[in-house]
Amino acid sequence: MEVSTEKIQSSPTRVYRRELPGAGYVAIEVTRACDDTTDRRAEIEQSRIRVCVERRASEERRTGHVPPVVAEFAGDDRAPEVGELYRMAADNAALARALLEWQGRRQRRATAD
Repeated sequence: MEVSTEKIQSSPTRVYRRELPGAGYVAIEVTRACDDTTDRRAEIEQSRIRVCVERRASEERRTGHVPPVVAEFAGDDRAPEVGELYRMAADNAALARALLEWQGRRQRRATAD
């Protein structure tokens, strides 16, 4: 019998969401990588926490588009850094700065290609 060591990504769990002024929403999602073992420590080390910002107001316009990930942390979802992600998601000015940085990175990648 073969033993699989393949890691399986669980679907993201949304742990926070709030509507943004004007349109869209901000969300914090947690994704955990699971494998065949029951090692909780390994699962924690593979966790990924993301702050996503959906700027489109209309559900129809959102179809087929993935909201930008403006901040991300890999590791234990109980780490202090997760609190920083929450503070960012709760602060409109911080989100605006993060979106500007995301757009800048995206533009630099486009011109580098």
